[in-house]
Amino acid sequence: MKKLYIKSFGIIALFLANVLSIQAQVSGFAITGLTTPTSMPTTICGLTANVTYSALTPSTSSAGTATIPYVITGNNFSGFQFVSQVNWGDGVTTTSNGGTSTSGTNIAMAPAITHTYATPGTYSIHTTVYNQSNQTYALDSVMLTVGSCTAYFYCMIQVDCNNDGTIDSQINAPVPVTLSNGTTTYTDTLQNNMFMMNNVWAGNYSLSIDPSWLAANNYVIGNIIPSPTVTVGSGTTTTLITLNCAAQTTLLCATGQVYCDSNDNGMMDSGETPIANAPISVNGTVVYSNANGIYNISYPGIINDTVLLSMNANWLTQHGYAILNNNGSNLNYITGTPCNSGLPINTINFPLLCGGTVTPTMCYSGFVFCDSNGNGVMNPNEAPLAGAPVILYNNSSTNSSVTVYTDSTGYFTYCGQYSTSTYVFATISQSWLTYNGYNPTVGVITLVGSPAGTSNIGYIAINCGGTTTTCVDLWTTVTPWIGYYQNTTAYVKINWGNYGPGAAGNYTMTMSFPAGVTVNAASIANGGTVSGNTISWNLNSASSFFSNYDVITFNVPGGLLSGTAHYFTSTITPTSGTDCSTVNNAGSLLQLVGNSYDPNDKVVARPDAAIQFFGDETQFIDAMTQEALTYTIRFQNTGTAPAQNIYIIDTLDADLDWSSFTMIQASHNMQVVNLGNGIMRFEFPNIWLADSTTNEPASHGHLVYRIMENAANHYGTEIENTAYIYFDWNDPIITNTTYNFNNWIEGLSEGSAQNIHVYPNPASESLTISCEGDFDYQLVDLSGRIVSSGSATDSESITISNAAVGIYQLNVQSNQGNSSLKVVKQ
Repeated sequence: MKKLYIKSFGIIALFLANVLSIQAQVSGFAITGLTTPTSMPTTICGLTANVTYSALTPSTSSAGTATIPYVITGNNFSGFQFVSQVNWGDGVTTTSNGGTSTSGTNIAMAPAITHTYATPGTYSIHTTVYNQSNQTYALDSVMLTVGSCTAYFYCMIQVDCNNDGTIDSQINAPVPVTLSNGTTTYTDTLQNNMFMMNNVWAGNYSLSIDPSWLAANNYVIGNIIPSPTVTVGSGTTTTLITLNCAAQTTLLCATGQVYCDSNDNGMMDSGETPIANAPISVNGTVVYSNANGIYNISYPGIINDTVLLSMNANWLTQHGYAILNNNGSNLNYITGTPCNSGLPINTINFPLLCGGTVTPTMCYSGFVFCDSNGNGVMNPNEAPLAGAPVILYNNSSTNSSVTVYTDSTGYFTYCGQYSTSTYVFATISQSWLTYNGYNPTVGVITLVGSPAGTSNIGYIAINCGGTTTTCVDLWTTVTPWIGYYQNTTAYVKINWGNYGPGAAGNYTMTMSFPAGVTVNAASIANGGTVSGNTISWNLNSASSFFSNYDVITFNVPGGLLSGTAHYFTSTITPTSGTDCSTVNNAGSLLQLVGNSYDPNDKVVARPDAAIQFFGDETQFIDAMTQEALTYTIRFQNTGTAPAQNIYIIDTLDADLDWSSFTMIQASHNMQVVNLGNGIMRFEFPNIWLADSTTNEPASHGHLVYRIMENAANHYGTEIENTAYIYFDWNDPIITNTTYNFNNWIEGLSEGSAQNIHVYPNPASESLTISCEGDFDYQLVDLSGRIVSSGSATDSESITISNAAVGIYQLNVQSNQGNSSLKVVKQ
């Protein structure tokens, strides 16, 4: 192989040495160099690589398709022919001929320059281009790793303990998984039905679970569907693993009561206060005491084995409580007692020293309205504001707060476990006011608390900008209903409504669905019509506040790869009025083919531009734009009785702009508690959600919110989110983890309002702006300082070599419109 390399390049070297003396006298296009985009990947998943060429500037037609997209640079450009030789680094060389008279376009090569490697690995690729007419040339070398993939897996784990074909439970806790091909083993942790392994060589592997984890949890693998053999490099893999119990376990139970034992007699006496929401745990299973202080906990185990039952010590410290019995210890050792054996189960009470009288829960109430005459009083002819986010807090900062939403009459109330102050401050979300173009008549008011059952009403007056009858706030979302598989009927839910203050009047709504998917017309209500892949409605409502939904069925074709991305989107637009806020006028749902049915899940929707640029690469968002992400959390009561109270804990990623959090919609009345540090608690008090065995359609619920990523996010920034769903006092159901990755749009940026191209991006020396006609531009850093500005026609090159490394915003204005996009100096 070494001799082949020396021979092929030795001939060229001897020839080139003879022409060095005459290069200064060449005519026609004189080749001076070969360049590649700075963002060109050095690793690819497949084993096939290819090389393309363009002259002077990058070719947009080959962007994202070529492994090595070379730009041939030179002087005195005119039509030219050239010879290319590529040594692939494995003993194979490809020689091709090509020519062009146009710059910036993909040059056709005969034969095409492509090569498939026999084995994965890292190779040194040497490329030469040579213009025979004037004997000019250029050489370049790159290192390329082939066959190194990122393996994406959607993996459900279920338990059939006695292997009788009946599924007993699903496992949502982290599980260590392995991929092995006999010589190499990769490991990762399955989190919420998903795991991802980087730098995995393409090929076939055996999927399994760490044997030590199986032994520690008394499991063996029953089966893996469709097969324990999986292929890395062929897209996302969906599997279902069924576990059996290695030794027979039994469902064990314990119960007890948590209360303030004011006389320290170890009994709950009349007048003593039960304590709700006290966390009790056994073997990692956590439950919370109810409003009467009673807890019931069940866990799998072996009869008469000793286990540890405990109350969370941090919770005790936070509330200033101390345990009076058990020598003050929060730990209790109990023996396993079966739940349904007829024998008494373990009863462990927790009498507490509460430090005096427990503060009663207070309630805070009020109205939000459009104060058209500016007098601060809600007059009979003034419109209430529905869906207004009211922030309640009791210190100088809103970092820890409660957000409640007004109903159709503008009324709000909050009575919760975070309400122990005699008064709170109330204000309206500034981002919501900005979106709607409103101003508060009074910025902050004080609300006096009152015990449950009574109320002290406060009023928050808003300057809605004149007449309120012309301003509506229409909204729409798209949410999943059940699983999404090929060759089946899919159910998708479109939600819409109006938050007012004006009546909706005439409005249009659309829903678009993927190519190849067909809609069942019989499932379309409200006079919807189908054209191509879009359903359209012309609707009317005289109501200033309403909420509707429709479940539409679609036929998903067969022959699709597991993990194929299908997008369902919706829009809503008033035709007889003005929309106060357009931030909630579009909905988006991503469905992955082969996605199993989990009624409690979380999905993230990207902006349309990110979907357009990245397509099936569903995790990618544009590193050059501050994206808005829309999250949907879905839940279902699959128990055997209604769920009285539901709450959801959601920790926002640190790379999200927490201040931009905006609620879009919830299926039921809901309150949002901001616990600080990006931790949100969504409360559905007294929801009484029907169970699926009694009323399946009414057993579902969901919420949708929108949030911006941080403006300073850069290439490689990862954003993850997981939700924890609590039904009454049961253990949390942990959703899947959503994942987004800030990625480059290969070497090219396009403005949204006009035909603008900026390249290269990222850049180190200069940026070229291409825009048809006359245009003005400004390059601005993140502090707002103008780094460069000017006017040009058709194109302009900006020198940025002296600019600091970082992210900049490029603003372009022409008679076609205005555009802003992010560029990166590196």
